[in-house]
Amino acid sequence: MTETTVPDPSPGRRTPSTTPSTTTPSTARQVWNFTRHFLEMCIAMCVGGGALNALVFLVGPAQLGYPDLRTTAPGLALLLIACLYTLPMAAWMRLRGMAWRPILEMSGATVALAVVLIVLATVGVLSSAGLHQWALMFCGPACALMLPVMLLRRDMYTGRTGEHTHRRASAATTT
Repeated sequence: MTETTVPDPSPGRRTPSTTPSTTTPSTARQVWNFTRHFLEMCIAMCVGGGALNALVFLVGPAQLGYPDLRTTAPGLALLLIACLYTLPMAAWMRLRGMAWRPILEMSGATVALAVVLIVLATVGVLSSAGLHQWALMFCGPACALMLPVMLLRRDMYTGRTGEHTHRRASAATTT
């Protein structure tokens, strides 16, 4: 991004404006941008989702005297876990200025993982104990599943299009 000065309609005044750069970032910069986006989303998902899961599955039920839903209804628990991991990741993406479409794609991939696992358990390919294990380690596979989704939009996540950076810059100048 480059900073330019554009004329103001008022004579004698000039105001700064941020415009997207026309140059493509270096390959190293593109790899760093992609990696940074991936790590940020994984951290938001795993830390935020882990905290929400602790509240929903450990602190809340223990305080109310209910058994762990992951043991009594692993399918329902896994779907809830997917949603709890998705919320902080989606919030972080939105905070970073991402459009709703990539947020929904990333969120859909996370929830789809849970749905596929539930279907596998329903048809007998995955046991109830196996589903419980997936519920306990959901963050790692969900993060790994973000990679193919990000690769489908690699121009955006690498910074080649300037779309993400420009959206954040224009949002900053309008406030």
